[in-house]
Amino acid sequence: MKSNLTAVCVLVVLAAALAGTRTPSSIHPESLARIEAITSYCEKADPKSESQYQAKLAGLIHDHSEDEIRRDRNTTKYRQGMAQANETLSKTTQITGVRACAEFLAEKQ
Repeated sequence: MKSNLTAVCVLVVLAAALAGTRTPSSIHPESLARIEAITSYCEKADPKSESQYQAKLAGLIHDHSEDEIRRDRNTTKYRQGMAQANETLSKTTQITGVRACAEFLAEKQ
């Protein structure tokens, strides 16, 4: 049961991160943090697909300037979003994490 709850939490974090990136005009600092936390987590959980996770991240933020990304990374909202995402992801089992990461890669942008 706990494993299922963790899987649901991981998928909620993934969905929230993706939902926040649908508008190319701006990105929410919390969404950027979640995307980067997920990408980092997935690169470690599934190292053979590291380049695919990096490409996924690049695709999700390609409409945003480096300046915007840098400003967002310096906000309290970004740090809070990163802490929340990392806390949730740290509770995930390896099997659940790899499955969620595969689903993350499979999501269309």
